[in-house]
Amino acid sequence: MNKNITFPENLSNFLYWVKDTTESYWSKLPHDKLIHGAKWLPLTDQQIDELELKYSIKFGIEHRLFLRILHTIDKHYDDEWEEVKYIESEEERRGKPLWSPLYRPSYFYNWITEKEWIESRLAWINDFYTISISGPGKSWLRSWGPRPESDEERVQIFREWYQKAPRLLPITAHTFLMDDGGHGLRPVMSVYGFDTIIMGWSLRHFLMLEFDVELGLTEIYYDDKEDYPEGYTDLVKGIPELDVLMTIRLNDTDIPYWKEALTYYHHPDQNCWQGFWVPWSKSEL
Repeated sequence: MNKNITFPENLSNFLYWVKDTTESYWSKLPHDKLIHGAKWLPLTDQQIDELELKYSIKFGIEHRLFLRILHTIDKHYDDEWEEVKYIESEEERRGKPLWSPLYRPSYFYNWITEKEWIESRLAWINDFYTISISGPGKSWLRSWGPRPESDEERVQIFREWYQKAPRLLPITAHTFLMDDGGHGLRPVMSVYGFDTIIMGWSLRHFLMLEFDVELGLTEIYYDDKEDYPEGYTDLVKGIPELDVLMTIRLNDTDIPYWKEALTYYHHPDQNCWQGFWVPWSKSEL
């Protein structure tokens, strides 16, 4: 692949490029693949407006574009989805998804047909942070001030903070797109309580990483020093946009409210984002 590959700068054009490229890729897959011939199912502006009213939410500009052009696909992404029962007790919950409706048929959430999943994910962040704050670990952010003794006080402080923080709306699994809140940053974040990490520095970045194969962004590399004599597959090296996005340093970027949560588990001596592809060696920072 040409390392000087460029992507459409306009987000709308970029999303249409993703749509056309992925659908073309899926159309050429073997017929026994569940995703063979998959198509995106975009929403109309009227449908998006109705969803905002129904769930008392407001999609950011980028999220609305995503829903209007992509939204979700009409088939399973792979054959690994399993039916999962609704889990209630702590004993049943161990090692299993929390608050999972019976079945999720699509890869990205279908805001029209997957009402249970949408409702569960709109409550997901509040529920998981509340459990983390009230549970044995009693997780707590320094910016919240001294930690109260009672669970009720701790939860109240968190909820007041959460109401002011930029809104996170679900895209897929426990992954959410952050509204910029007027700050210009719109990262995609994976949220599992205080295990909150950056999945992409923007919707564009996230989609490049999610569909790296379909978009032709992977390549086989060979290295005598590696443990993979037959080569290993990785993102194409030397693509400027990806290289820059994957090496954003901790001190160079601010994410209002969420930055402290995003670095909750990172080592204090390392200027890096939790769980993301950034330099870990001090000499590289």
